Amino acid sequence: MSKDIYRLSFRLKKELHRRIFVAIINFILVFISLNLILSFIIYPVQEQSNSMGPDIPKNSLVFVTPINANVERGDVYLVDKNSPIDGLYHRFVSSLISFFTFQKKSYKSETEQLSSRMVFRRVIGMPGDIVYMKDFMIYIRPENEKHFLTEFELSNKQYNIEIKKLPKDWDDSIGLKEGFTPVILGPNQYFVMADNRYSSLDSRMWGIVEKSELAAKALVLYFPVKRFKVL
Repeated sequence: MSKDIYRLSFRLKKELHRRIFVAIINFILVFISLNLILSFIIYPVQEQSNSMGPDIPKNSLVFVTPINANVERGDVYLVDKNSPIDGLYHRFVSSLISFFTFQKKSYKSETEQLSSRMVFRRVIGMPGDIVYMKDFMIYIRPENEKHFLTEFELSNKQYNIEIKKLPKDWDDSIGLKEGFTPVILGPNQYFVMADNRYSSLDSRMWGIVEKSELAAKALVLYFPVKRFKVL
């Protein structure tokens, strides 16, 4: 009788250990899968400035994806203009660092996921476009078209811009520009702008942006919840 109880107890302990082991393995697999998704497919980024206001306010959280094969006019992207990560090796290292730090750090960055060199900007000009700006409004003549139209007439995306009238004695040669002469965009070249055009850096200062500098596409603003918006 005692031997039967011992065997039963041993089997129960063995089954308990097996279940605990399976639960731990499943937890590890789920943890790794989620981190891989948050590293390579979709991940959250905090907007750290007012440059994309009013639609993307400061401190809001946005889901972005580095899978950005099809760029459309009006899309919002993380632009890595100041110090782009080039090459497969650097991208791989950046992904590993992001994975093991839970998206808090990345290659050449000691700050949060959105580093000081990565900023949200809206794609206004597409390859082949001729673009110019007057009174902060962008006018575009797409390739093979005869007439200029405003950015809002050509974009399928709904967005708002914030502008102010500059002082009469403003010197735009050393500061913000409210207008510029026509610029022609070549293949894989884009013109990006901040929605807050009164106090933000964008293609007016940087110049044309290459497709390789469009690091990740903004998908959804999900926090604050009351500002939820598909971008």
